[in-house]
Amino acid sequence: MPKYQMLFDTVRAEQKFNVDIDEQETLDATLDEILFELRERGDYLKGEGQPQVVWNGVSLDFSLSLTQQGVRANDILRVSTIVLNG
Repeated sequence: MPKYQMLFDTVRAEQKFNVDIDEQETLDATLDEILFELRERGDYLKGEGQPQVVWNGVSLDFSLSLTQQGVRANDILRVSTIVLNG
């Protein structure tokens, strides 16, 4: 199972964790669990709104696997919140 470096923009500071995500899993299926573990450690994403995951300056599609989007093991993913207007 590939490991990815995830940087979380939290209320305290940027937090870095290595996260295992199966090659076929999508962020839709895994991000809630990852954020739950982050909260269990006492960290919360800064801001209000929907989470977003950015890799190489591009916001990732939660419905596709990381592999399908060109993300490789050990790549750095930035997790923050985004407010959607609408």
